Order: sequence, then structure tokens, then C-alpha cells
Amino acid sequence: MRYVSCRDNQGGVADESACAHLPKPPAREVCSVVACGQWKVLEWTACSVTCGQGKTTRQVLCVNFSDQEVNASECDPDDRPATEQDCAMSQCPSRSSEPRPFPSSPNTSARNNLPHNQSHQWRTGPWGACSSTCAGGFQRRVVVCQDENGYPANSCEDRSRPNEQRSCESGPCPQWIYGNWGECTKPCGGGIKTRLVVCQRPNGERFNDLSCEIHDKPPDREQCNTQPCPSNPHWSADTWSSCSASCGRGFRSRTVSCVAASGLVISEENCQGLSPKPSRQRRCRGGRCPKWKTGNWGECSASCGDGVQQREVFCQVGDQRIPEESGCSRRSRPPSSQSCRVAGCPSRYRWREADWQRCSKTCGGGHRRRALKCEDHNRQEIHEMYCANLIRPPDVERCNDHACEVVWITGEWTECSASCGQGYRQRLISCSEVPVEGENYQYGHQSLSNCPGTPPESYMPCHLDPCPSPQAWRVGIWGPCSASCGEGVMERLVQCLAHGQESHGCSLDDKPEARKVCRNPSCHLPHSCQEVRRTNALSTDGEHLLKVQGRALKVFCAGMQTETPQEYITLTTGEEENFSEIFGFRLNDPTQCPANGSRREDCDCRRDYAAAGITSFSKVRLDLSKMIIITTDWRFAFTREGSNVPFATAGDCYSAAACPQVRKTTQSIRPSPNLVRV
Repeated sequence: MRYVSCRDNQGGVADESACAHLPKPPAREVCSVVACGQWKVLEWTACSVTCGQGKTTRQVLCVNFSDQEVNASECDPDDRPATEQDCAMSQCPSRSSEPRPFPSSPNTSARNNLPHNQSHQWRTGPWGACSSTCAGGFQRRVVVCQDENGYPANSCEDRSRPNEQRSCESGPCPQWIYGNWGECTKPCGGGIKTRLVVCQRPNGERFNDLSCEIHDKPPDREQCNTQPCPSNPHWSADTWSSCSASCGRGFRSRTVSCVAASGLVISEENCQGLSPKPSRQRRCRGGRCPKWKTGNWGECSASCGDGVQQREVFCQVGDQRIPEESGCSRRSRPPSSQSCRVAGCPSRYRWREADWQRCSKTCGGGHRRRALKCEDHNRQEIHEMYCANLIRPPDVERCNDHACEVVWITGEWTECSASCGQGYRQRLISCSEVPVEGENYQYGHQSLSNCPGTPPESYMPCHLDPCPSPQAWRVGIWGPCSASCGEGVMERLVQCLAHGQESHGCSLDDKPEARKVCRNPSCHLPHSCQEVRRTNALSTDGEHLLKVQGRALKVFCAGMQTETPQEYITLTTGEEENFSEIFGFRLNDPTQCPANGSRREDCDCRRDYAAAGITSFSKVRLDLSKMIIITTDWRFAFTREGSNVPFATAGDCYSAAACPQVRKTTQSIRPSPNLVRV
């Protein structure tokens, strides 16, 4: 059995109705328990008869693992061995005292002529159970001497007497089997180590300890590490090893042991409470590692255009150059050659630069441009494609990089961030450039580090009237429903708290409800008012919970004093909103609309409609067999005027023309969110 509850997203317990759309996990589950005892059988008794069909029985006991008899309920009843079985002896002769029909029969006369002792013979019963459960035993049976009629006799031949006893084999006896010893519980001063010791057969079948010779049982625990704990243990560290790296960074290591005062190495557990254990490793640095060194780049191989320049690359350790480069990594070898370009080779074409234009800014860094033209050797402008292989001069460059005059700009203070108590105001702070030379006066934002001095404050505190103490209603979780079946009440704790303490300053108008109605439809509910009357012996009309199409529904049972009470649905909004009406006025000229569509009673009408009337309903009849509302049941209806009008009916006789005709109709039935269709 387990507890099942409905939880919200924060893990709190919620009402079960919030989880109604989800399948509810089972709270109970069938479980199986292994029987504590085991069945033990005794030997079969002798056959209940000396001839013919009989019965043999044996005793069946329920014993525990110590072979002591316990209550039979401790053993599995499905595995109980049989206590009785059939047994067959030789066929019994007829004991009729009537004379033989044929006394002179040859068979009869021959039998009567047999010697007296030849008519007696040995008869045996079934073999009993083996006397031992293992390693061989014996079993016995009944051997009796009987005459031809099955009566005891004593004239059978001894030499032909069947054996009453024989040996039997029930398999090997269980032996003590033991495992390896576990670790000692203490390193010194006397600890305990244990091992598994079981009684079992060679095939692994286990038995209780009494099935093996209990006096020969090997020990399953013994003392260990009985030597006294060493006095004054301390840490001992060997000398450091050489550095693990021949060059660059490496590490040294050493052995650290726990040593007794005698100098013997003991378990480290004896030194755990002493000073911190010395480190076993530390960093070290070997000699200098070989490194690549480079010379200066040589001259370019071409006097103009593209060429190649070389430099010397060699491996060196400290100040010593290694003749062979095997000491340095080939992967990290710097390049010994690279491409170069001294200047463009003489060409028939060249770029011609125009003057620089005015700078885009007077300070703070701007840009200026110039025009470029491609010319031939006669200084004639030609297409740029002829200068494509030449180095193109820059046509854009920075200018006026000197700093501009900058000032701090502040915005308006905002409203206070709090409506009461202490808050803060803030404003925007920026560093802006002051334009010069008659430009339009527009601020340009700069880095805050460009402005001189300390920046103005961007935050300032503001103090308003003290805030009232925060008080609010706090609610606990709903408790269980007071009724396990039908309608009950749930309660929860409702408190007014201020700063975590109970207070009386909360508004009672906002107080959450502490009690609410609850229903538990999981219990057995009647299916009709007749079942309510029969099972509860009730004779008064009233509301009851019925089980309708698998859901709990509140139904009013009327006529409980009769044999056939009837079911009604109470209309929650009352008679004022639940009525049916057929208007009684009709136009004298049915082809016209009354007063341009307005609903008036002073029109050119006559009031002669016999079916007119208005009827109010407080309850309506429910047919459970068809699940429909019976609209013509007047038990809880009141006709204020005219004829009875069925429930959910409305109509008028204003006109036969296509114009609005219904004056007022209101039908509402609100029994339950899952009732019926009307």
C-alpha cells in the first residue's frame, strides 16, 4: 500500500479534482511473500487392508529452518505433499457361505486335494519411506502369511519369505562449504574477519545448519591483526628521485611511509591523525631544451617585382649550436625562405594622385579622400586595367586625429523608484564632443574616459513617507474530506501575517475561505431514487447523490413515500429565470409587423390564442433510462397565467411576416457540468 496524492507544479498537495483528467496510480498492489516454513513428510503407514484396494497415509509437518514444527500457516499450502494414497493388495476371495453350484468340479476337487500348507502364501505391502535423507538408508514393508481367503496363517515356507527391508539411496549428504576470509576490521590491536559458511550439497542445494554435523561446522569469524599497535608512529620520506625531464619542466618523486618507533613500515592508518602527510611529488626543471634560432633575412633576389629572400635557421642549446638538427622538433622549424617585393619594375603606365580633399571632421579623427588616375608615359589618362599590376596608392586616409573639446551631458532625473519608503532616481550620463567652426550644434557621443574630471552622479537616493507594514492572507493546503463517501467538508488554515508574524490588520473582505464542500464519488452510490428508498429506508423527499453514467450527480428524489419515487434536477437559478412562455396576442393583419419590429401590446391585436400561457419551473423531471428531460412534468411547475407551457418552450403570435416575434424567453438548466442533453 502506498500514499497517492495530487500535486501542483511547486510540489504542494492539491485537491484531487485538479488531477481528474489524469489516470490515478493504484494505491494498493498484490504482493507475494515467501513462505517462512517448509513441509516435512514422515514414512507411509502399512496398507489399510490385507487384500484388495486400500489406503496408506503419512504425516506431513510444517517445520522451520531449525527443523522445529511450526504452525501450518507458515508453509505454502500449494506445495503441501499428499498425506494419503491408494495401495493394492492381492484380490480378496469370496466369503460366501452358500454351497458351490458345482461341488464335483474338477478344479474344486483338485484344490481341496492340495496339501494344507500349499494353500498359504506370502503377501507384501508397499515399501515405506527411506530412513535417511542422504548417503543411503533402508526402507521397510509389511510381509504377512495369508490363506486362500486372505486370513492370517503361519504355514508359509520361510525360504520363500520376501524381504521386509532393503537399502535405499537418497543422494549425497550436504557438507560444510566455506569461502575466503574477508578483510580484518582493524590493522592492529585485535580485529575480526569473517567468511561465509553454509551447509549444502555438491550441486549447490542449500540446507539449514542442522542438516550438517553441527559440531564440525568451520568457524565463520576469528580474530586477526592481534599484534599490538606500534607506539610513536611517524611519517618517513625517502630522498627525491632525479627530475623526470632532461630539459624543461618535469617532476621529482619519493616514497612516503608510516613507520613505527622500531623502524618497521606499518599501515598508513596508524599515521592518519598525525601531521600532514609529506608530499610524494614536486616540480623540477631540467637543463635547457634545444630551440630553433634564425638569422636575419638576406636581400631580395629581384631588384624589382617579386623575388625570394633567404635566412639561416639552426638548432641551438643555450649558447651552443648543434651541428645536426635532430635535437629540435621538425614541426616547429621556422621557414628559411619567403617571397619579397622591392619595388615595381619600370612600366609604361603609372598611377597619378590628385590632391587630398577636406577632412570629414575637424577633430577626433576623420577621413579624407583623393582621386587616382592611370596614365601612360605621355601623361595621358587611360583605363585602370593598364595599372592593375602596379601598386595602387591609397585613396583614403585618416585625418585630424587630435582630441576634440568634450563635456559631460546629463539627462533629467526620473521619478523615484519606490512609491513609499526609500528608493532611488537615475539619469543618463554621456561624454559628448562640442562641435566647432560653425557646424550645427549636435553632440557626438564619445568614450567616457575622454571627458575630464569625475563623472556626474547618475543615481541619487529619494526618501518618501514610510511604507505601511506588508500584511497579507496566507493559506495552507486543504485537509482531507470529512466524508469518505458522498458530500463532506474540507478545511484549511487561513492566517493574516505581517513580517512572518500573525496580525489582525488584513481586510476581512479579502479573506480566503477556510472551508468548502467536497464530494467523494469513489464510494458506492445508488443508481436511482428507488434504490435510495430501498437501501436507506428513507421516506422523505430530498437531494441525494446518484451514480449516473459513471459520474456522481446531485438529484432530488420526490415521492419517496411511494413505491416508485421519481428523479428531478433542481434549477439553481430559481423560478424567476426558468420559465416558458407563449405570447397570447395576435395581429388582426397577420401579414404586417407590429410597430416596425418593436414589441408592443397596444398594437392592432386580438388576444384569443388558447395555447398562450407562462409557466415557471424550480425542478425538472429526469428520465434515467433514456437520459432525457421530461418537459411536461408539472410537479414543480407554477403557471402564472394561461395554459401550462412545457419546459424549454417559447413562442408568440405577433405576425406571420418575417419579423422579430419572441418577446422574452429564458430557459436555464444548471444541474451539473456533466449531466444530460436537453
